[in-house]
Amino acid sequence: MRDLTELEAVAGALPPEDKRELAQFLLSRLRSEGIDTTDLHASSHGVLDIKPVSLGDVLRPFGSEDDLLGEMLEGRR
Repeated sequence: MRDLTELEAVAGALPPEDKRELAQFLLSRLRSEGIDTTDLHASSHGVLDIKPVSLGDVLRPFGSEDDLLGEMLEGRR
């Protein structure tokens, strides 16, 4: 194999089970070299993978008198 393009062509011609085995081999090799592979798992991405964002301190706690929906819809008609 001379370059990545040639390797991609060969890998593309493999049957699905061989592609799976190749992918597992490459992931194993990357991990053994200390390379983070968490971003390579597209199927495992979910809302829990998103890092939390801080919007700052709470100005005041919500009470029973707070009408959030009314405030959000205020002025819409």
